[in-house]
Amino acid sequence: MEVAQLESRMDAKDYTHLQSIFVGSPGIPRSLSRTEFIDLAWRSADRGSKQEYGLLFDSVLVTQKHSSLLHSRDEVKEEGHIDWGALCSFLLEETWRKLNRTGVISVPLWKPPRTLTCPHRDSVQKVLYLQSSDQYLTVSKGGKVVLWQEEDMSLLRTCLLKNSTVASRDLWVTDVVLLQNVKKIAVSFTCEEVCFYDIRSKQDFPCKYKLQGLRFAPWCLDYWVDPCDADQAVLTIGDTGGQVSALHFTSAQTSLFESRSLQLDSYSAKMVPWDQLVKGRHSCCRIETHKAHAPAWVRKVRYLASLRAFVSCCTRPQSSMVIGWRDEDGGKMRVTTYVTQRGVRDIDYLCERNLIATAGLDDQVLLWNPYVTSEPVCALAGHTNAVTAVRFMQTKDQLLSYSKDKVLCLWDVSSRLCVQRLAGVFPKVQEDTHTVLFLREERQHLLLSFNSRLLLLESTKEEKKRSISHGHTEFCAA
Repeated sequence: MEVAQLESRMDAKDYTHLQSIFVGSPGIPRSLSRTEFIDLAWRSADRGSKQEYGLLFDSVLVTQKHSSLLHSRDEVKEEGHIDWGALCSFLLEETWRKLNRTGVISVPLWKPPRTLTCPHRDSVQKVLYLQSSDQYLTVSKGGKVVLWQEEDMSLLRTCLLKNSTVASRDLWVTDVVLLQNVKKIAVSFTCEEVCFYDIRSKQDFPCKYKLQGLRFAPWCLDYWVDPCDADQAVLTIGDTGGQVSALHFTSAQTSLFESRSLQLDSYSAKMVPWDQLVKGRHSCCRIETHKAHAPAWVRKVRYLASLRAFVSCCTRPQSSMVIGWRDEDGGKMRVTTYVTQRGVRDIDYLCERNLIATAGLDDQVLLWNPYVTSEPVCALAGHTNAVTAVRFMQTKDQLLSYSKDKVLCLWDVSSRLCVQRLAGVFPKVQEDTHTVLFLREERQHLLLSFNSRLLLLESTKEEKKRSISHGHTEFCAA
């Protein structure tokens, strides 16, 4: 008699047969009732009894009902039915539960929050870490750049970014990324430009390239460089028109763009027209785009090298998260769209588990399998206000989330539990405060900005141990 659970005894061939029963005659995905699932699954697979398939259906249905609470009424699946995506989500969650039976979770012990003396007068838009010089770099909305010493967070120097297109009083920085392989930063502006500044200068940062003529204002940036070939890099741009654009550099260390025939502006920066990139005039830089978020603004973009795909989010429920899969032939991206109830403000990716976390305006933190669009793997419920930021701690399988009501939660990804909650420690500020969350795991530094104010949370070397007494949800205590 086989005593192991059915899902543990099935192999890849069995699951292929199981997947086929969720496809209708015209090739359209379908959902199944309990009776239909048991009958079709028992006949298609090579093992298992009808009783076991009934138990599997019931387990999936319970998980699906919990996930359905995240969707509006018209998006909930037919009552008493399951589909292939729901079965995959259940199996993935059960596998993690079996692999992570440990009852002890490490929780960081934070020192009292430290407010930094900050020369910024506008809201801080980005915090970066410069590994080559062990410094932090912050950039504010007005274009002021501040360099900080990593060891004691002392102020090193400040400078002001220059852009010949607009006057200093009208300058509006939207995002910044570090191009570590070429010692530059890329800065996006509301004047529909992306400028590339050299950060090796001891004085002001000179502008080397100016990408101009974008149709909409670039709102968010991401940069990835191939760890095996520093010439191969990808700059991803999300704009206010709902478009995601990926610039693929093939000789980044030599030149980002072809310099011949480029005009210079009044600050001697080489001007690169956007139309030239679209038409393929620069052989060392090609471009891919999709407009799946239109007409909403793209709030965050990330290039996931392990998936060869671009993930982005917006606050429009119908296209809350979109994954654009790279086309090897250089054509249009194939896009996958994910729906939530009220849209998404931020995203992050855990490569080890192939999980995407979303910060929802419906107070939910959702974990997604990139290949399952029908529903999230699970929901981390605990916030009572819109979640504005999520960050994975890659080495610990933990997730930080920050909400609009100034509450920071630490989640254990394996157990899906909130293991730490910080509230009442952040400064009292107005409701529409712009907050940036930056985590550096190596030093256990957590930097949060509240408009122009910077707050440092630093963890001690010691960690608190928390134990889990039960393997499943606790229903009663006396």
